[in-house]
Amino acid sequence: MKFQNQVKGSALTTVIGAIVVVLASLFLLVKLATSGYYSDVADTTPSATETRIQPSGRLVLGDGTEPGQRTGQQVFNKICVQCHAADSSVAFSPKITNKAEWGSRIAKGFATLVSNAVNGYQGQGSMPARGGAADLTDDEVARAVAYMANQSGGNFTEPPVKKAEETAPAQ
Repeated sequence: MKFQNQVKGSALTTVIGAIVVVLASLFLLVKLATSGYYSDVADTTPSATETRIQPSGRLVLGDGTEPGQRTGQQVFNKICVQCHAADSSVAFSPKITNKAEWGSRIAKGFATLVSNAVNGYQGQGSMPARGGAADLTDDEVARAVAYMANQSGGNFTEPPVKKAEETAPAQ
C-alpha cells in the first residue's frame, strides 16, 4: 500500500509541474509578443539608420577620449610616461621635472621640440615619431611637449583642445 501512494504522488507532482511549465511558457510568450518592440523599416532618418547598422558591441581603446581631443597630460600619462617619467631608466630621454635635462632642449624653442616629437629624433638616444603612437595628432603631440616642458622649467602654451564638431571633416 505504501508503494502505491508514492506512485500516485509522483504522477500528481509530474502533472502539476507540467501545467506550471506550460502556463509559465504561455505567460512569457505573451509578454514577448506584447513587449512594445517595433521597427519601421521605411524610417530612413539618420538616427534610425545608425540604430539598424550599429555593431553589437563597441571597443574603446585607451581612455575613451577621441583622437584629437586629448590634453597634454593625458598623452603624457598614456604614451610619453614610458620613456620620460621621472623614474624612467630609458637612456638619453629627458625625464619630466628634471630641469637640467630639459634646459638645453627648452632653449631650442617649442617649434623644434614639437618637430622632433612629431617626426622622431635620431640623435643621441633616438625617439620614434609621435612616441610610437601613430594615432596622435600634431596638436596632441604639441600639448604633450608643452606639458612635459612646463613641468620641467619651460613656459609654453599648449594648443587648445578643439571641440569635436570643429575637428570633424566637412560633409
